[in-house]
Amino acid sequence: MAGIALTLLGPPSVAFADGCLVMPAPGAKELGLLAYLVLEEGSHSREEMASLLWGESSEVEARASLRQAVKHLRNRVGGLLDSDRARLVLAGPVDCDVHRFREALRQDPPRAATFDIPRFFAGFSVRHAPRFEEWIAETRRALLGQYEQVLRELARRALAHGRWREAMDLGDRWLACDPLSDEAARLTIEARYLSGDRGAALARFRQYSAILLQETGCEPSRSLLGLLKRVEADVSAAPARPVITDEWPTRAPTFETGLVGRETEWGTLARAWKAARSGSGKVVLVEGEAGMGKSRLADEFLRWVGAEGGMGLRGRGMDTRGGFPYASVVEILRHTLSAPGLAGAAPEYLAEVARLLPELRQRFPALPEPASSSDSTEVPRLFEGIAQVLLSLAAESPLSVVLEDLQWFDADSCNLVRYLIRRMDGAPVLWTVTVTRGELEREAPSARLLRVLRARGNVQQVSLAPLTDTEVEQMIAEMSPVTSPDIIHRLADKVHAAASGNPFYVIELLKTMFSQGLLTMEQPGGPWLPGAQLEGESFELPMSQSIQDVIAERIGRLPERLRDVLVTIAVSGTGCQTRVLSHVHGISRLFAASLGDALVERRLVIEEDGAYRCAHRLIEQAVREGLTESRRRELHWILAEALERATAPQEPGRAGEIARHADLGGEPALAYRQALLASEEALQRHSYSEALSWLDLAASRAQAGPETDLVNRLTADVVERAESLDAASATPQPALPGNLVS
Repeated sequence: MAGIALTLLGPPSVAFADGCLVMPAPGAKELGLLAYLVLEEGSHSREEMASLLWGESSEVEARASLRQAVKHLRNRVGGLLDSDRARLVLAGPVDCDVHRFREALRQDPPRAATFDIPRFFAGFSVRHAPRFEEWIAETRRALLGQYEQVLRELARRALAHGRWREAMDLGDRWLACDPLSDEAARLTIEARYLSGDRGAALARFRQYSAILLQETGCEPSRSLLGLLKRVEADVSAAPARPVITDEWPTRAPTFETGLVGRETEWGTLARAWKAARSGSGKVVLVEGEAGMGKSRLADEFLRWVGAEGGMGLRGRGMDTRGGFPYASVVEILRHTLSAPGLAGAAPEYLAEVARLLPELRQRFPALPEPASSSDSTEVPRLFEGIAQVLLSLAAESPLSVVLEDLQWFDADSCNLVRYLIRRMDGAPVLWTVTVTRGELEREAPSARLLRVLRARGNVQQVSLAPLTDTEVEQMIAEMSPVTSPDIIHRLADKVHAAASGNPFYVIELLKTMFSQGLLTMEQPGGPWLPGAQLEGESFELPMSQSIQDVIAERIGRLPERLRDVLVTIAVSGTGCQTRVLSHVHGISRLFAASLGDALVERRLVIEEDGAYRCAHRLIEQAVREGLTESRRRELHWILAEALERATAPQEPGRAGEIARHADLGGEPALAYRQALLASEEALQRHSYSEALSWLDLAASRAQAGPETDLVNRLTADVVERAESLDAASATPQPALPGNLVS
């Protein structure tokens, strides 16, 4: 018997093994008979087949029609059918796409998802055969159920491993099969939200809600409405604006991609989160070189935690001399001000936390005053107060706390972090700590904290390695799915070799190629087109050996006004507010904001908490290295002057920033005065080590006489208070009364 292939996903057809269609084509009932015998394996009585396809005819007519159909099939496909006077059966196997789908369900679910099951018997009908139409409907329903199940499992797996685009595609296909499925709608909305496209997530919800209301008169489930509220509240997931500036191509990709090459690390975080939610406190250490994607991984994970009903908090270490203690924890606490669970902490603990976060008194005006600052137990009370606030929040919903750039944490912050992790062990809290290799000094407080954490049994370590050439190719393919695979492969090989698999370097290099016209797009979302220089097999990328040169090349192509603003932002170190940029450059605040936004659009700068800062330390470093010592000094001086004139005296950290810039700008008198103010501010936050560091700066800039004498007296006072605190801390303190949430 010649090999026969039966296609049922789409308009049914019969072909020989070589692909040639059987001609003349079988009639509708002949094709229906063959399909039934193929899918319903085994022998079937002639009476059953006659009733199935000719049920509206008399028994004699039906059996005669069946004989004719069997004869025609034999003439067209040879000895495919084996029959006698009573029964029909296939003489051998038939290649059928439905069989291949069912086999893939068992052995290769991702392949099963590629079959077009919704088009089963598409555009096909058999007249006067109601039982056959019922069989088609039942079979389609069963196949769709299996198809939806495999889409559900694959979409959940993709979502759990951070592959947002894959989850989005699978979820959309699932929802197309079952437009009223609450679970499918939630997954498609969540995938869009996690990919960073908040607008698309909201649009998908509105579309699903309208269909649900029209078809059933019902509203979405409480779970889906809860997800909607979290998406609406998260303005950080807004889609990137198009990049259109004078020196940037009018058509360029967004350079957005999934967490390529980070599936294992994502799985570790997801499992740790599951364990933490059950009340088993966990810590995950994420290490890697600069640019390996630690921040990106943390961003995506916190967004996922929010979509899962948890509360994500984040604090960053700052690479600034002196800085101020507990800065990262203050950042974390500031994000909790509107959380309902905050009210669960006892007033005396909230009063302690208000020392670091004065805004807390705006929500709780009746808070008592904290104990006197001379009390030797003030630091332990502060630590316990912060722990109680976080425990109260965890009692409301599980917490995922990200501590980013631990290598920059000061000693006070490290002590607080160590206390909080130990104190909250057993609470539904996951701590994720990121560390950049090569920036951690051996004797730094953060290095000691890391050694302590690694010794704990509930700590897991994740190391981000460079991407492989295959993963770089996958990144580029995601950014430009319609580009020729050959172009993507050749481009990926060169980019991987030049960037050494560093994800940040890969993206920066591609941006440079677009900015120079070596890669172009005819329309948004269209294929990437290589310039003439890239057409050959041996093209060279436009960069030197170091990625710093690539970044410097991008910076050099900026218009002069944008480049000047970027230089100011880079020299500031911690970022510049619009009013400071306005003062430094002698322009209006509105114009300063427009220049800052232009740098954000070029992805050289990001805007956070009302200030612009370099998008990556490597960008900041490249800008600084391009400046002469004289220009850096002048910029520090004018930044000190701008901060003094354009900011309010009570702003946290202001005095320290002015002192730092004045010192580097060659203004000893201003550095001296502001260092004294910064020391006083540090004492109000109970940070004696920071206060001493500012007094050290003041001493180095003080003039002999009264200024030196004042610094000496203040230093002696702070040292005495610090020694008293150390002695008191060595004695165990009784627990404070109040509502302890554990």
